[in-house]
This record gives sequence, structure tokens and C-alpha cells, in this order.
Amino acid sequence: MKRFKPFFFGLLAFIVPLAVLLGCLEIIFRHLDLRNAREFPNYAVNGTYTPVKIKSNHRGIVAGIPVSTNRNGLRDEPDFEPVPPPNEFRILSMGDSIAFGLGIKSHDSYAKVLERRLNENEGSSHYYVINSAGPGYSPSSYYLFLRNEGLQWQPRAVLIEIELTNDVTDEALLRWEVDPARPDRPKVLRGGRYVVAWDGMLLSAYIRGPYFYEKTYTYVELSRRTLDLLYRLSSTKPFPADPSVTYYTLGYEWYLLSQKRIESGWTRMFGALQATNELLRQRGVSFLLMIMPSRFVFERASERQQNRFAQGLVNRAAEFARQHAIPYLDFTETIAAAGGEELFLDTVHLNEKGNLAVGSALFEHLKTRIVPTMPLR
Repeated sequence: MKRFKPFFFGLLAFIVPLAVLLGCLEIIFRHLDLRNAREFPNYAVNGTYTPVKIKSNHRGIVAGIPVSTNRNGLRDEPDFEPVPPPNEFRILSMGDSIAFGLGIKSHDSYAKVLERRLNENEGSSHYYVINSAGPGYSPSSYYLFLRNEGLQWQPRAVLIEIELTNDVTDEALLRWEVDPARPDRPKVLRGGRYVVAWDGMLLSAYIRGPYFYEKTYTYVELSRRTLDLLYRLSSTKPFPADPSVTYYTLGYEWYLLSQKRIESGWTRMFGALQATNELLRQRGVSFLLMIMPSRFVFERASERQQNRFAQGLVNRAAEFARQHAIPYLDFTETIAAAGGEELFLDTVHLNEKGNLAVGSALFEHLKTRIVPTMPLR
């Protein structure tokens, strides 16, 4: 014991100052990150099979709009029983922040526009469009949500929104944990862009775990700065340097998003959509893939390169859906006819007018195609 005492006290003398230093850094970085915040991103929790999910029974502000969630973490939806009441036709709407209706009231989201159109005329059936979308979600998480929760609510149709500039890079930063018997299907998602910090705030960094240290402001700040420095020092830039490229990033991921990694994002996205199509077909549930264009598709003539690149992303997704017999609807013409770039809040999110156009187009499509037996009046 006498021999170990000097070693023990020496180790303690090293660990205690280090812990104090890291604790001070954490408080400083947290203060710097939140000091000018007008709203606090505290609406998410770490998921069990996905990196993050929306909190249950939450009330707060998201992108300037009051948001509340039900016991299932669904935006502005009432609590409901898993088994639908008689004569209720459930449609499950899934997607990321676009389908969530970021920046607009939930009443104006395309899911609720569709619901109102379906219920315009009184009749024996009631149509309930459940908006289960959330910021940061991606196609791999839609598949896992359906398999683990969503199909328990007995929807008769599922709508899945994808937007390629965002979804491809989201998927590129995720990791699939798989069953060796089905390596083409995710069992659990790890990593990505987002993690919930120790204080409940949603942070964005390069996440692999989430491991305990990734939930700190210190890790977020230092990892982002390190990745940014590595990108600046790279003689050959990993992220495509072509000015026409419209893939979404937060900046620090540029060092990570090589062309090979971006292609891995396409592979995961397409694999998740194939898995979803197969799952829904087995359960006898109708499926519609909604391919949403970004605003880049509609920008003025001076941005022709970006127009072509963004349209190429839409075309690639549509071609995949055709080749694999996945029912889909490309909303490019719908948005162009209703006003093009005027329908966007930013490069990807639709405003009220854009959601109205998409919801109305969905109604026209659904009443004749996705569920031919739907007893519309």
C-alpha cells in the first residue's frame, strides 16, 4: 500500500485539476452557445433505435412557432388509441422538418391541408392524417419508426416525404447497426449530425455514439473547429468543390463529405426506402413516396448550374422509385405551377402557400390512385 500511495496521490493531483479545467470549459462553451438564443432547442431526446426523437408531452417554441406534442411525441396531435375507431381511415404522414411544417403553424402543414380536403364533405368515413414528422429525421428512421411503432396505429396509407439535398447528407453521416441475417436493413441507427446534450439542448456535431462526451458543448465546439481546420488544410478538398453542388451541410461536415461518403448516403436512403416499401406491402398498407424539390430547382436564370444539379437529384430519386416499383409523386411541377421559389421560406422549407399547393395535389392524387377503394364522396 505504501508503494501505491505516491502513485495514487499523483494520479489524483492530475485528474482533479483536469476535471476542473474541463468543467470550466464546458460552462464557458455552454454560455457562449446559448447567450444570444431567442429560443432554446429543447424539444428532442435521444432515441432508443434512432439518434434523436421529438419529446412526448412537450410545449415550447420551434422556429418561432408555438409547438406542443402528444404522448407519442407528435406535433399538435391529440392523444389517440392505437386501434382506430369505426369508420376512421388513418393516413400516416412521415418526413423531416419539411413535413413537420418548420416555420409555419401545424394547421397550415400539407398533412393537415390534405386532412381538411378529405373531410370536406360529411359522410360515413372520417379521414385522420397523423403528422409523425420531425426535424432531423431521415428515411432510415422512417423505416425503423414504422417497424417499431407506427404500424401499431393501423394506418391504411403511409406518405413519406424526401428532399434530396438534405436527406442524402443526413444519411451519409449515420451508421446502421444491422442483423447479420439482414445486412440490407437497419436495426438501430447511430451517429449523425444531432445529439441531445446533458442539459436537454439539441446540439449539432459529428456524432458516432452517442457517447457521453459527445453530449457536451466542449466536444461539439472542439470537434467542429477541428473538422473545419482539417478542411482548410486539405490540399484536395473532400467535399465537392463544384459551385453547382446543392447538398445541405452545416459547414463543419465538409471535411467528412467526400464523394464516396455522399454515395453511401444515397445507398442508405434507397435501402431504407426499399425496406419500407417491402414492409408496407407485406402489411397491406398503401405507400406513396413524396419527392420534394429544393428551391434551387426554381431559382433564376443566373443560377442555371444549381438548377440542373438540384433537378438531377430529384430525377435520380424518381428513377430509383420507377425501377423498384415504388409509388411516388414528384412535386416539381406542382410547386412550379403555384409560384416556384416564392413558395419557400428558405432553400428547402415550404411556406403556407407551398404547403397548400402540396396538400391539394396530394388530395387529387390520393382520391384516385393510392387507395382506389377509399369511399370519397
